[in-house]
Amino acid sequence: MKKYYNIFLICLVCLLAGCGDEFLDKPPFGILTDDTYYQTENDAFTALTAIYSYLGGDNNDMEFVGYELGDMTSDDAWKGGESDNDRPFVNDLAFFRAMSNNQDVEGWWMNNFQGIFRVNTLLERLPNIAFADAALKARYEGEARFIRAYLYLNLVRIYGDVPLVDRRLTYPVDEYIIPRTPAAQIHEFIRSELKAIANAVPLKSQMNMANEWGRVSRGAVYALLARTELYFGSYNEAAEAAKWVIDSGDYSLEPQFGDLFFKNDLVSEESIFEVLHKNTDGNGDDTILPTYYRSRGCGGWGFLCPTESLVEEFEVGDPRLLYTITETGDRFPRKDGTVEVQNHTGYTSGDGYHSRKMFYPELRRANRSQMDLNLKKIRYADVLLMYAESLVESGGDLAEACRYINMVRDRARNTYKYDPEAFGDTEAEKLESRARQIDPNASIPDIQPTSADIVRAAVRHERRVELATEGHRFYDLKRWGWEYAKPRIEKARRSLDSYKNWELPQPELRLKTYPVPQTEIDRSGGVITQNPGW
Repeated sequence: MKKYYNIFLICLVCLLAGCGDEFLDKPPFGILTDDTYYQTENDAFTALTAIYSYLGGDNNDMEFVGYELGDMTSDDAWKGGESDNDRPFVNDLAFFRAMSNNQDVEGWWMNNFQGIFRVNTLLERLPNIAFADAALKARYEGEARFIRAYLYLNLVRIYGDVPLVDRRLTYPVDEYIIPRTPAAQIHEFIRSELKAIANAVPLKSQMNMANEWGRVSRGAVYALLARTELYFGSYNEAAEAAKWVIDSGDYSLEPQFGDLFFKNDLVSEESIFEVLHKNTDGNGDDTILPTYYRSRGCGGWGFLCPTESLVEEFEVGDPRLLYTITETGDRFPRKDGTVEVQNHTGYTSGDGYHSRKMFYPELRRANRSQMDLNLKKIRYADVLLMYAESLVESGGDLAEACRYINMVRDRARNTYKYDPEAFGDTEAEKLESRARQIDPNASIPDIQPTSADIVRAAVRHERRVELATEGHRFYDLKRWGWEYAKPRIEKARRSLDSYKNWELPQPELRLKTYPVPQTEIDRSGGVITQNPGW
């Protein structure tokens, strides 16, 4: 045995001695890397698709946290859930006591920067990919840069100063230690990016909605620019960008308000930028959002519960309230023809409401994580109201501002006063199936340009009732200042006895930014710093 062992060792040494570097360094077959993947037009399109998918089904946390930050931190919504211990970190955000290791604080930073990394990777590789059509290549670049701008607006509105990373980061690790860039420079970066790419992407009227719905259009670029400029108080620039969208003629208000949320396969003239969960007859692109927001009494998780403060904001006779909330006693049809009655009791539903915009009656439900839900991230009504607000704040034409506010109010006037999806065969039966009755004789009067203060109050009211539970309210409150936001958030929270004495801590600081994740501070060795007040 010893002889055979010695022979084996001799053979092994000879074999290894004969193996040169060319043997050991052969590239692995069947493995894609950044260096081997980005070769063709189709590779670029697949990478671009992966960037889009990051906003939707590829990352449910981006969607959950987007609404948790945009609505549940404001006077519009309670967290909801089984109890206060169900996603308790959201309550820490809502009561402005979040620590720097809060799950949403960490997740929003990480997820948005991961999306930015995907964009930067494609933008670095794109110049070396041969395209038959230079305009198509420019379009891909424009779409990617739009999404990067969109993600940076997500970041700067929550954290203020954030690292500006406009290239693909590689090792060594020191390259990852990038200090925070002042928010004003992030604003300028977003502005310059959007202006640079506007002509590279097509008008909506130039796109084929059969296979390009959800992709970036030129109108989306200017609408995002208007949103950015308005957030930073650049009112003249915001008005100019919003007016471009209006004058493009590519968009109009959907005649029926409810159709925006109930007809998921509707290619709406109102939608400017939409994150898709493709409609496939009840088996869509893996989104669990309708389950996340549905009443626990109807098999949902029971999150995002509108406040009494929001309900009180609606004028008598405004049918948009029907399309904004559900409440205990509301009746909707089941697939077998029987009735599903809403029950919002027995868990932490706040004031007892849920979001109607996110509610799917059983007739539209698939299993809990495979429901169709296209999310209208920017829609025309928002742009009309952004334009009106920009005119008011820049000292512009008040009559012109009222014209666009009243366009949105006129659509509300002409919206059905009953819920088309409620139980029943007739309008009268559907009307009776909702606990909330809308007075059909009440009017929604036009706003008159009496004074800047009156028109300002009108546009702020209109933004709240028109865009409720769509993830915008907290950023509006931030824009309007802590003196405006503080009493409204406190009023909404104090509607429950357990919070009747609650006060918003350090509002002048904590309404400006949330904390920077401690993991980022530690990773940078203190180069990245913490926000004041946290």
